[in-house]
Amino acid sequence: MCSKPFNEKVKWFRKVCRDNKIKWEDGRVHIKVRRDQLLRDSFMNFNRLKPEDLRRFLRFEFLGEEGVDAGGVAREWFELVTDQCFNVDFGLFEYSGVDNICYQINPSSGIANELHEQYFLFLGRVIGKALFDQQIIRAHVTQPIFKHILGWPITMEDIEFIDPQVYRSLQDIEACEDIEDLYLDFTTNIEVFGETQTIPLKPGGEEIDVTNYNRQEYMQLKMKHIMLDRTKSQLAHFLRGVYDVIPEIWLSIFDYRELELLLCGLPNINVQDWKNNTIYKGQYASKGAKHKVIQWFWETLENANQEQRARFLQFCTGTSRVPVQGFRALQGSDGNIKTFNIVSIDLKTCMYPRAHTCFNRIELPLYKNREQLVNFVTQTINMDPTGFTME
Repeated sequence: MCSKPFNEKVKWFRKVCRDNKIKWEDGRVHIKVRRDQLLRDSFMNFNRLKPEDLRRFLRFEFLGEEGVDAGGVAREWFELVTDQCFNVDFGLFEYSGVDNICYQINPSSGIANELHEQYFLFLGRVIGKALFDQQIIRAHVTQPIFKHILGWPITMEDIEFIDPQVYRSLQDIEACEDIEDLYLDFTTNIEVFGETQTIPLKPGGEEIDVTNYNRQEYMQLKMKHIMLDRTKSQLAHFLRGVYDVIPEIWLSIFDYRELELLLCGLPNINVQDWKNNTIYKGQYASKGAKHKVIQWFWETLENANQEQRARFLQFCTGTSRVPVQGFRALQGSDGNIKTFNIVSIDLKTCMYPRAHTCFNRIELPLYKNREQLVNFVTQTINMDPTGFTME
């Protein structure tokens, strides 16, 4: 099943969910909430449910309102609850290191919200129930979170989605001829509400210098700290909540890009808007959209379906989400507007497009003909994410 097209995987997943849904006549759950206390009431209601209850039919009611839940009330509930959970002011999440349209777990969530672990469990259950009931979640999280849900290994490149500056620093450390010139030790600095704290990456790290011999260990420990250790508790509760509804094995047929599309839905990508908000560099700069390779490129995207466009957008920017204002509002890693750009690259250097997600940039080879471009761009769209040429 893992090798099947995305739509076939979705059909299989939907069938498994239907087959495991407890029948209406065997009991359902009635969730009553006050609109002005929506998150608190929903949190309290979900806390009393057993995992098996989450596979029952849920019927939602806003107290004091006459709406009958035939599907519309449930959609509104999922939308409002997740919007509040992902609101950065609530403290569970913060904006990603790449832009302000994706979210990552806030390492300091415990300071912002003393019930943060229970709320991560609650949100995990909501996400799991959304997948189970085919509800769409508007908020997009960073790729590493989707990897965690699927149990995929985390790589050094994933740090770029969390902290691009640290990622570039680690690249410099790896490339440094003599690391001892940097006078590093096995510690790292973290900032908690404006206060800088130094913590060891291993016992006695303050007294251990980073050398050419142990630099790989230092880099691995740095990655582990950023990607796992500092949000370990929050992530564990969140995943437990998801798996209370959806066993991990059911999701294993998807890759992390497909999981984003399954949870957040296929975006309606306007290729003309994308094209109108693109700049060209290198050998593409002089002719811009009139360059023959660029023309072939846009024609290929225009001929692609929405799923293929979404997967290519994920490849280019790290997410399938398009800002509400359209492609003109794409952001870079510094939070500022970073227009999508295409840079030329010699075909001898690389046959496939290369992406720099933090800069909304792809390096597009100077293909010799349309067929060649269609072949390699299509392969990029359909490749397993681990095979993507991404930086």
